[in-house]
Amino acid sequence: MTSAVRQQQDSWFANHMRPAILAAVLPFMLLGLLELVPGGVAGAVLYFVAAGVWALYVTPRLLGLPHGRKPFREYCADIRLLPVTPLGRNIVLGLALAALTLGGILLASLLTNHFVLDWSTVPGLRWVKGLTRGIWEEVFFRGILLVVLMRFYPRRRAVLWATSIFAAAHLNPQGMRLDTVIDVVSIFFMGLLFAYVVLKTGSLLPTIVFHYTHDIFVNLVQNTPGANETTALALLYAFLWAALAIGAWLTKYTVARWPSRTAACPDAPEE
Repeated sequence: MTSAVRQQQDSWFANHMRPAILAAVLPFMLLGLLELVPGGVAGAVLYFVAAGVWALYVTPRLLGLPHGRKPFREYCADIRLLPVTPLGRNIVLGLALAALTLGGILLASLLTNHFVLDWSTVPGLRWVKGLTRGIWEEVFFRGILLVVLMRFYPRRRAVLWATSIFAAAHLNPQGMRLDTVIDVVSIFFMGLLFAYVVLKTGSLLPTIVFHYTHDIFVNLVQNTPGANETTALALLYAFLWAALAIGAWLTKYTVARWPSRTAACPDAPEE
């Protein structure tokens, strides 16, 4: 029996799809209850630290996901947390994608003639909470979960399942109004772009930068008090979805023009 086979069999979770899927994302969602700790920043920091411990220690060392128990660097490579190179390309691409989505939302807000620039919509606490969303949501959903699903399903089906779970995790339990349903659909489309970027670049770094920057400033560019709700939402989703489509093209173009010096990712999307 080879070492690789022994490592794979060393993890019960890695060989059972449904438990693996649950173990990949459910703890992260439950840990979100830590944000309810009084004090605001304290809860946000606790959530960030706990999610990091679960992602970087419990998942690879105790659960053996996604490919059995492995050394830390091999685990990071499995979920595409490493490598981060080419560093400049990945950071620039992440910032460019965030500029596209935020710019699209801002343009939609300006067209309502009710946009108000209010920097209080970007409080310090949002920067702290954004770290958990930007870093650990990508690690859990586009890293661990996506790789787990790709062990059991063809790539495109795995992407659809991972993105559907990501969107479902953002459902509002307080009600299912039309605007909240459309918002979840929009999150699904954004999740598709996140997955495309990760598979195309072979790295989580661009989506971490993209996700974090988008989440920090989205309320700033979407501030339209007094605007007609239907008009504002129609403009918002039209421009956001257009930005996501342009973002997919920009990702393809950037990777073609600024390729990695390492071998191409074997899971990159087929053109």
